[in-house]
Amino acid sequence: MKKVVIILIILVVLAAVAIPLYRYFMPYRVDNVTVEIPAETTSSEIGSILADHHVIRGELDFKVYLKLSGRGNDLQQGNYTFDGSYSLKEVVDRLEEGGEDSVGTRVTIPEGYNMEQIIATLEEKGVTTREEFLDAAANGDYNYDYIGEKGDALRVQGYLFPETYLFEKGISAYDVINTMIAQFDSLLTDEWKAQLATRGLSIHDWVTMASIVEKEAVVQEDRPIIAGVFYNRLDQGMLLQSCATVQYALGEVKPVLTNEDVAVDSPYNTYIHEGLPPTPIASPGEASLEAALYPADTTYLFFVAKPNGAHIFTNTYEEHLAAIEAIERGDYDNE
Repeated sequence: MKKVVIILIILVVLAAVAIPLYRYFMPYRVDNVTVEIPAETTSSEIGSILADHHVIRGELDFKVYLKLSGRGNDLQQGNYTFDGSYSLKEVVDRLEEGGEDSVGTRVTIPEGYNMEQIIATLEEKGVTTREEFLDAAANGDYNYDYIGEKGDALRVQGYLFPETYLFEKGISAYDVINTMIAQFDSLLTDEWKAQLATRGLSIHDWVTMASIVEKEAVVQEDRPIIAGVFYNRLDQGMLLQSCATVQYALGEVKPVLTNEDVAVDSPYNTYIHEGLPPTPIASPGEASLEAALYPADTTYLFFVAKPNGAHIFTNTYEEHLAAIEAIERGDYDNE
């Protein structure tokens, strides 16, 4: 009897594994179905459209596949005709290639990307070239007071807002940049402008600080505290000593910076140069922009990262050293 029960359990487990695998990977027959994916359609909405037209077995299958595969950011608008047998992978492949009348390319710019990373993403998607982008960044006329004078492409870094964009075919590098800056500018509400005035912050300094917060923070609730630490250090005439600025100067992210690294000769190295770096070091997301505008009211002057990405904040250098030692011993609160 026990053997029968064990066999039944094994069969149930195998079925539980096999059925989802079958649904995810086995082709699904579609007979000459045309679907329209409108612009600005989310991946969830696309799944619903495909399920309604019987292109896929179900909307949930589509969502699970995108989650497990890490795909979904590059699905494009357009009309698609499906006629034959398609696995979920093949359906998503089609959606990433673009429809028969696809008019644009969907591009996702993650939070914390610097200009070079953004250029590489746009080049990979075939939207523009590095040469065209840098020329437009340096020499384009942008109708925003906070964009610096012509001649230096880095004047737009930090203002290329991280978002998912649908760029039409043949779009110029200038229009790509202008679209991204306009997205950033749309965040500048009257409330935020008033807060900038209250804090005596220029847009340039605010975005520069937000970019540092973006690169330093891993845990959401740490962002305003990190911003508060850096403002406190500036107020007391201390060096920022942001590892993120050194990594930007080095051109690579190193898990541990050496004494030689923090001495690198660069205007972006806040271990040796006072104040903020000359430009933002990345494109901050809305959360980091808000943190840099509404920093935590704190007396902290130091912080160090725990293995899980959260930080320990301290008031004195002695406390900071003790926090580092506690992390090295594994003797800390991992929340």
